[in-house]
Amino acid sequence: MKHAKPSLLLALVALLLVACAPATKMVSNKAGNWQSQPKRLFVVTDVGSDFGDEYYKSFEEKTTSILRDCGVTAGFSRITELELDRDIHVNRVKAFGADTVLTVRRNGGTRSQNALFHVIYDVVLMDAPSGKIGWRARTDFYRGGTAVFTPAERGASLAIDITNKMKDDGLLGTCAPIKA
Repeated sequence: MKHAKPSLLLALVALLLVACAPATKMVSNKAGNWQSQPKRLFVVTDVGSDFGDEYYKSFEEKTTSILRDCGVTAGFSRITELELDRDIHVNRVKAFGADTVLTVRRNGGTRSQNALFHVIYDVVLMDAPSGKIGWRARTDFYRGGTAVFTPAERGASLAIDITNKMKDDGLLGTCAPIKA
């Protein structure tokens, strides 16, 4: 075949565009008087209600690993869709002995006819004893093409994006951001 047919070429271009995962966009705001550096950080999240259990598990594992490398012990509690106990996460935070709490909650997104492909996460870091908010970020995260990226890869990517922003904002000591 000397010349590719235009329809084949268009299909290839379309596949490549769908396969790409746009860069995560994050904006954040750190309280001017926030000096705390987490040592025992507890994460409360509904990550996984969007792209599944494999995505959540990878997010948890990668976040835990990154935080450990920064000298922070992490604990996790996953918010489920049909939860009835309002105090379950507060009790888990207390049992863990957290000094800081990071919440990662879905706050919107974009759905095509077939699937969710963009999620907006509200990410909040607060002092556990006082409940004072020290940092907040809005994260625009894109699923990327399922033909190229597994849910586990994207879950790890979300963990890197969030912790890199925390590092950039001076929330994780001198820990350097992970380069892509």
